[in-house]
Amino acid sequence: MLGGARLDNYEYVWKMGFIADALRAGRDPFFAPDIYVPFGYPLAYGEITPIHTFGMAPLTWLFGPVVSYNLAALGSTVLSGWAVYLLARRWLLRDSEMPVRLAALAAFTAGAAFAFSAYRMQKLTGHMPLFDTHWLALALLWFDLWLDRGRLREGAVLGGMVALAALSSWYYAFLLGLALPVVALARAGNLVPHLRDPRRWLSAVLAVMVVLTLCLPFLVPYLQLDSRGATVVPLREAAFWAASFTDYLMPNPLHPLWGEAISRVMWPLPTPMMTEFVISIGWVTLLLALIGARRTHGPSWRSLKWMMIAAFVLSLGPYLTISRLPLDIPLPDLLLREIVPFADSVRSWGRFSVLVQLGACVLMAAGLASLLRTQSARRQVGYGVLALGLILFGAWPGPQPLSEMRPRPVDTWLAAQPDRDPIMEFPLAEALSGPAMWYTTVHGHPVTFGYGTYLPLLYRQRHPALTTFKGDGALAQLAAWGVRYVLVSQWALSYDYSFTMAQVDAQPRLRRLISRDGVVVYELLR
Repeated sequence: MLGGARLDNYEYVWKMGFIADALRAGRDPFFAPDIYVPFGYPLAYGEITPIHTFGMAPLTWLFGPVVSYNLAALGSTVLSGWAVYLLARRWLLRDSEMPVRLAALAAFTAGAAFAFSAYRMQKLTGHMPLFDTHWLALALLWFDLWLDRGRLREGAVLGGMVALAALSSWYYAFLLGLALPVVALARAGNLVPHLRDPRRWLSAVLAVMVVLTLCLPFLVPYLQLDSRGATVVPLREAAFWAASFTDYLMPNPLHPLWGEAISRVMWPLPTPMMTEFVISIGWVTLLLALIGARRTHGPSWRSLKWMMIAAFVLSLGPYLTISRLPLDIPLPDLLLREIVPFADSVRSWGRFSVLVQLGACVLMAAGLASLLRTQSARRQVGYGVLALGLILFGAWPGPQPLSEMRPRPVDTWLAAQPDRDPIMEFPLAEALSGPAMWYTTVHGHPVTFGYGTYLPLLYRQRHPALTTFKGDGALAQLAAWGVRYVLVSQWALSYDYSFTMAQVDAQPRLRRLISRDGVVVYELLR
């Protein structure tokens, strides 16, 4: 499987397999009764990403969830490059004097720069809902077409593009919900005459109807959780996962040559750097984009720049930070959390950076084309290839590692047990993780934990006794849930200091059964 780390990639492989199996068996694909027992696990605790889990179910039936996951990652890279190529080419050819061949060369460079940007390469390590950046570019393309023409066709396709972005990730729906009005406002002077056209209003209604028709069936589970307050992200969480303006300026922190030094600047903490903050635009792209920003004019280019500015400000989160140093200076996101529906459910405002990256690549195409305009055709190709080579080299994260999807020895041992009694695992971070979800497909036991965007935080709030495993309260809670097997990952105690193995062994209600590859299994005595 693509992505060498044990991250959310395991969670989404589990989801693809679970939903495909549920559809084939006629079970509820939105609820897993054997996860987070005795309560059960609504899949809306995390991203369901229907375009992958439901839309790719036939591929999952034929080839399995790992192959489907890899195809989603690879396919999105090609499609993202193609979509940005189309978007940049349309913007460039608004200049009637722009040679078509040069526009194609610059747009191709923009597409490749976006497809292999640091943002996208980081997401390929495990954030499957965020793979499909091509729907963002196609939504912007068709929104631009709708603003120009306003026909029913443009409205229907626009609605489809927005819906597909939403069905990839609700983050992308939220991004477009805020970005598209900014684009429209930037072109308001050109739109006023069209507001009297009933056909334009009809096409807008059609776009909304398409979005609702495609998305509402998958949105209902989230609305149910939201009505219970289960999707609210605490302010401190939203502030932590926001971007810093320095993240945009830093060279790629995943690069094999300079990445380690840059990471120490971006993440001045003893723990490994969180790759969520990898949003480097790249210096070559940034320089060419600045040239493009100075040399482009007109309502379409203005709307692109406005969108980038708005996305940049929103990506900074509710409070300003400088390279993880909080300054406690309030930003617009703080107000949006109070007045915009679902804004208080956004955990990672830094993901707005994808629109900044997309806009920078389109402006980069304009800057490159302006510099090459007076060159001969041969030199245009040569300089274009050189620029693309420098951009790709700067964004290169090194060889992409693979994860071998294989069970732990302890999961094989559990699968061989005659009972199907529930399991709990510690430290808690090991239980509330993507890999722990996938391991359930091997051992087949119910588990008293789960994973997703909202569940880890809710789990700790609902079951505080389990955060202090060494206490009697934790064992009493597990006994009430019918837990028999308690797993302890010894290697994880190198970063989790909430308890020691000596404290676990001293518990009279725990009987050590076996140890397999660093995971110790205890039986919880009744």
